[in-house]
Order: sequence, then C-alpha cells, then structure tokens
Amino acid sequence: MLKIGGHVSTSGGLSNAIKEAKRIGANTIQIFGASPVRWSALLPDPEASLQFIDECKKNDINPVFLHAPYLINLASPKGNMPRISEALLERHLEIANAVGAFGVIFHIGSRGDRPQKEAEEIVVKELSDILGRVKTGRLIIENSAGAGNLVGDSLDEIGRIIKAVDNERLGFCLDTAHSFEAGIFPDFSKKGVDDFKNQIDNHIGIKKLWAIHLNDSKTPAGSNKDRHENIGMGLIGKNGFSNFLNHPIFKKIPLILEVPGYENDGPDKKNIETVRKLIGK
Repeated sequence: MLKIGGHVSTSGGLSNAIKEAKRIGANTIQIFGASPVRWSALLPDPEASLQFIDECKKNDINPVFLHAPYLINLASPKGNMPRISEALLERHLEIANAVGAFGVIFHIGSRGDRPQKEAEEIVVKELSDILGRVKTGRLIIENSAGAGNLVGDSLDEIGRIIKAVDNERLGFCLDTAHSFEAGIFPDFSKKGVDDFKNQIDNHIGIKKLWAIHLNDSKTPAGSNKDRHENIGMGLIGKNGFSNFLNHPIFKKIPLILEVPGYENDGPDKKNIETVRKLIGK
C-alpha cells in the first residue's frame, strides 16, 4: 500500500494532526513533538498521547514520524552545543515513544572548522549514548543540502556514522530536494534513479532507508541551497519524480511531503494527488 502524507501541524493539540492528515488525504504524517526553535521540550500529556495513538489507528495513519528541532547541532565545535543538542534529541526520542511514532528524523548539523573525522567520531558517540539510554524508538538521519560544512550531506558520511554506531534503531531518511541540491543525486532519469538506489545500498544499506522526504527543488543540482518546491513544479520535475516514484524500491518507502503547497500553507491535497497520478494510483 502506498504510504504518502506530509508534515502537518499540531497547533492546538496532537489531535489537530489527525484532522490535517484527513484534510489533505494523508495516510502517513510527520509532526513536531515540541517547538522546533526552543531548547526545552516537555513530554506530552499521557491522555492526549493515548488519544492520538488511538485516532491514528482508527484512521489508518501510520507510520508517524517526529522531526527534531532545527536547533540541534551534534557536530558543532562551539562550547556545549553538542551536549545540549544531544540532550534535546534524546528528549524528542522520548516524545516519539510517548506518541507512538516510528522514530525521530533529524539533521546532524555543521562541524564548522572541526575536522571531518573528529566530527563524525563525536556524532557516533552522541548517537550511541542516546540509544544506550533510551531503550526503544528510532533515530533517523536526514541528508542535508550541503551548505556550511554540514555533516551528512553525502551518502558515504551518513553510511560511516550508521555503521560505526552499529545499532538497529538508527536509520536513514532521504530528502529528494537536499540530495539534488547537494549534487549527490543530480540525475532523475530511470538510470540515474537506479544508480542512486545502488549508491544508497553500497554506502548505507537499502534496509536502513525508513522514510523519504519527497520535495522538488527551486535551486539547481549542486547549488547547496535548501529551497523546496511543489512536486513537479521545480527543477527535478514531473518526469524525474515519475522515474523516482515508480522505482520498485522507492515506491515502498513512506513518502513525506515538506512542500510549500499551492496556497503557501504547506503540504496539501493537490501535491498528494500529483504524486498518486505520477505513481499510477
């Protein structure tokens, strides 16, 4: 069964995410577990969490993903930034467990002037520590668009970290726009899509691909600029997405839209309908 949805708002409570999912025709969603721009995060009310889990089941919305705050920078060379980033990511893993989410999708962050090898070693230790303390739930590394010495803008970097942590609860989220913008997935022809699938398998392992952020790009391949566009309206285009979505591997992974929407109000029914048409369902 095709799993397609988007990042939806929990403004007004967790139950609002269900309403938004139904409004746009989503059967999988991504939410923030707390403010994406605050360093503190409270665990959700237990009763509200149980109600949310129950409503997701009743409406066949699964899996649910959390997106970690944008503030997190596990690779930072600045003072206590890695320590407080680790603590915040850990808290969001606890939130994900509380609301029955599949896992937490996060960006590693920028290493600044820290050497790459040293940054990766620090990130490996942080992720190992979090997974060691929180015994359930998954962490999911999302690839970045590549600006500012970001760690995790290439498959080999992400693969090295996942292999070094060596934990079945650490996986990978592919963002199509970021991959295109970082220049690691510039070719969305049928051959290009299959070649990229093979690269994922070689560096990370295709079984570690647990989610796809399905986004078109406003900026060219290799631009390193993170600018999402509605599906088929950007530089990847409808033909590129048709090739991608009809690949036998990628069509099986949950697809989460983070597009601006046709009313500039985020993922919407029109984008989801476009994806369904491209995949022939």
